[in-house]
Amino acid sequence: MSPGRASAEPAEPPGGRERGPDRQGPDRQVLIALAALGMLAFNFPLLAVWDTEATVFGLPLLPVALFAIWGALIAALALASERRGTGAAAPLLPAEPDEH
Repeated sequence: MSPGRASAEPAEPPGGRERGPDRQGPDRQVLIALAALGMLAFNFPLLAVWDTEATVFGLPLLPVALFAIWGALIAALALASERRGTGAAAPLLPAEPDEH
């Protein structure tokens, strides 16, 4: 193709695939919110709340709280990833045509 001719195909957006209602995966805002929540939850002022002499089933409270917070963040990300909006994504395989 010569440098002076324009391409017949539309240019792909800078982010990769086109983003629209049928795209899969969590929204960018949800991911940012979960990252911010994780940063807050694993930061000093909130972790100091769990640093006591209390135990849970014989285990110190701080490690139990760390793993519980970590698991909750993973579960929230899994829920956000599986959730879809009103427009469901297209199936991976096209439907087979009806034979008459």
